[in-house]
Amino acid sequence: MDTDSLLHVDLAAIGRNARLMVELAAPRATCCGIVKADAYGLGARRVAKALIDAGMNRLAVFRVEEALDLLEMRSAVPILLLAPVRSLSPIHPLASAVQRGHVELVLHDHRILEDLAALAKLGSGPISVHVEVDTGMCRGGMKPSSACDLVDKILRTPFLRLAGIMTHFTGAGWDAETTREQHKRFQRVIDAIGPVPDSCLIHAAATAATVRDSAYHWDCVRIGLGWCGCVPGHEDLATRMEHRLTPAISWRSSVCHVHEVTAGTPVGYGGVWTAPQDTVIGIVPVGYADGIPPTAGATNEHGGASLRVGPGQRGAASSSHRVNAQIVGAVSMDQVAIDLGTPSGCRESFVGRAVEIIAATDIGPNSLRGFAEACGVSPHQLLVGIGPRVPRVAVNRPQVAQPSSEWQAAAI
Repeated sequence: MDTDSLLHVDLAAIGRNARLMVELAAPRATCCGIVKADAYGLGARRVAKALIDAGMNRLAVFRVEEALDLLEMRSAVPILLLAPVRSLSPIHPLASAVQRGHVELVLHDHRILEDLAALAKLGSGPISVHVEVDTGMCRGGMKPSSACDLVDKILRTPFLRLAGIMTHFTGAGWDAETTREQHKRFQRVIDAIGPVPDSCLIHAAATAATVRDSAYHWDCVRIGLGWCGCVPGHEDLATRMEHRLTPAISWRSSVCHVHEVTAGTPVGYGGVWTAPQDTVIGIVPVGYADGIPPTAGATNEHGGASLRVGPGQRGAASSSHRVNAQIVGAVSMDQVAIDLGTPSGCRESFVGRAVEIIAATDIGPNSLRGFAEACGVSPHQLLVGIGPRVPRVAVNRPQVAQPSSEWQAAAI
């Protein structure tokens, strides 16, 4: 039995992208690979290995459990744990890794200092910490006015090592002016702190800021979506780098059923879309349970995202015919309807045709960024939303569209 859809993860492409980002970083800057949320749902361990092999010399995750999972790789690369860790028992599985410097913690306020100092005394070396400064995100970190005092306390606390001072931009891919202002605030904090150990990394830039301006690189850049082959933000920023990156993700399914509808026929739950003319509706067996955003479907008021329907069976009259078919009506849990717009008599030739949801391309409506934009979500949100029942298939070369039966063979 064919699988309903497959998500291909091109590890070779991820490696190429990572090497490009390492080369793009300023000469003094190191590269930290962001692999939180299971590397955006693509497999944290295998992605992490590809990033390390490509030259990234540290990793970052958000949750304690994610750090513990990466520690199973037994890599020498340090892991930055981004979430606040309020307490850490000496018998917790993470404690020994923190004490050995394999995991570095981020401090968001003063309250954890005493607990960390007590834990550090039990280990063989200092605990490495990064101080996060809130320059406008209003999420993690502390106000700039408090950062200097915290850094001073860390430098004066035995068994603690100041490993980094960091901030996070609110929208480097979209808002150049706000990014510049945040950078100025961060610069003022760094100036006020004064000299820090040479081993302390100053870092602010994620993928978009890394591409936007080398002035934001400091001592380290944090690369997440960039290793996927995508740059978040406006097209003018993305095109600076995306033509050099290799799209590493492709999500494919097939048409499982078709039927003809007449003009004025409502399609799907609630009848939010009605056929403007006689047409053929194709059914693709993926829905919001698989990660298709509910906003993907066209309604009578606005358009929807498109899927690319590939050629039919070899030898069929329509074998060379490809169409971009808009998702119409409400997205169901397990399926979406697409408007094939095909004359009567061609309907059966569409059954079994390959469908690209996300294509391995850097441009067009079915690129990762293009499909996400059509759905009104970010590429990050689209990726992490792809459900666990969609099999992930690791490959090491660019993939071409294939009938679903061949995709199933690849998965086996």
